[in-house]
Amino acid sequence: MCAAAIVAASIGPFWRIRDIAIEGAHHVAVDTVVAASGLLGAQSFTASSARARDRLVHLPAVRDARVEIRIPDHARVVLSERVAIARWLSNGTESFVDADGVLFSSLDPRGAPDIRVTDEQKARQAGDRLDPALVEAATKLARLGPGDLRPDAASPRVFLAAGATGLVIRVAAGWEIRFGGAERIDDKIANARRFLRDNPQRKLDYVDVRSPDQIVFSPS
Repeated sequence: MCAAAIVAASIGPFWRIRDIAIEGAHHVAVDTVVAASGLLGAQSFTASSARARDRLVHLPAVRDARVEIRIPDHARVVLSERVAIARWLSNGTESFVDADGVLFSSLDPRGAPDIRVTDEQKARQAGDRLDPALVEAATKLARLGPGDLRPDAASPRVFLAAGATGLVIRVAAGWEIRFGGAERIDDKIANARRFLRDNPQRKLDYVDVRSPDQIVFSPS
């Protein structure tokens, strides 16, 4: 009879999780975390912290989570959210991106540095994953200013262009620097800076440093 009473209590209307404490939520709304965990109203004895964690890490902004279930009716969720290193614009939508290349949205419009990359290759959304090396290279380019290039390189903006052109810096004067992929990005930046320093007045349509061993420019 005692065993039957325990079983009945564990599967009946009692011993259900009614209170969930959420810690570490900054990019994600608390209500979203509660809903994603699947814990609210679940049986305390049968609820799984491992399953709740698996559901939570599917939220793009959540890198990891620790879940504790406390009898009789409490749970605690501690989030480790992603750290934004730049803003990624695609198809008119701005997402944050972390060092792992994961795109995610945030409740905090100031939750990422003012470093922007515009993606022209394809429409992307929160949860998509980019090559981390590409993201690192793009953020390096986005940190370059006119003082790193030449005086007429005003308002430099970084684009991930379609096709083989790859990463590009475009400036307000109407010319651009083509960097291609992320490989040897430091060498490419050094080549571009050296060329622009040596040609401060040259009229340009583009400078192409996609091959670190050769610089192509137009008009030549």
